[in-house]
Amino acid sequence: MDASAGLIILVFVIVIFSSLGGNRGYHQPTANIYDEGFVSIEAIAPVVPHVTSFEVEKNNDHLAIKHYILKYRSEEEAEQISDSIIKYAIEYGVNPKLTTALMARESRFNPNAVSSSGAIGLGQLLPSTCKGLKVENPYDIDENTMGTTKYLKYLLDRFAKYNDQIAMAISGYFEGPNAVERNKGVKTHTAQYVNDILGIYNKI
Repeated sequence: MDASAGLIILVFVIVIFSSLGGNRGYHQPTANIYDEGFVSIEAIAPVVPHVTSFEVEKNNDHLAIKHYILKYRSEEEAEQISDSIIKYAIEYGVNPKLTTALMARESRFNPNAVSSSGAIGLGQLLPSTCKGLKVENPYDIDENTMGTTKYLKYLLDRFAKYNDQIAMAISGYFEGPNAVERNKGVKTHTAQYVNDILGIYNKI
């Protein structure tokens, strides 16, 4: 074997063994880089309206909300739902149109709606969430509205330190706040959920 052939074999052996060294030099992508099927919170932030700072215009907001709910429910139910939304908007300091838009997306204002995962009522509250919010009867319009608004307030407060507070709060309602805060990003279907709610909000 001449020197050049020996050198080629040596280089080949080094390459083979170096490839067995695992993933040294590879770094897991940071939280701001997403695989296919994920989007960053920042990507949906531009469509988020300013809905946290507000004063309830009781008569105007009530009429606008009731008018929107009438597309789905009877006069009597629309009146009851809109009354509850305004009441708890004032109590918890949550924009009533945001609560309305969330309920529209979750249940189309059907107080008897039940999902395949067991979520119940206007805001599609899970039994475990109901327990934490002290909602004893999630089928009751007033109780479910209280729980939905209270939970939304919790999420808004939890994500208040972020520029994308509204998008993160809505995403947290759908995907869970821990996942959203941990990833700083959401699954694409969650992003669509956020956009759906904000689209409804802008129509009320």
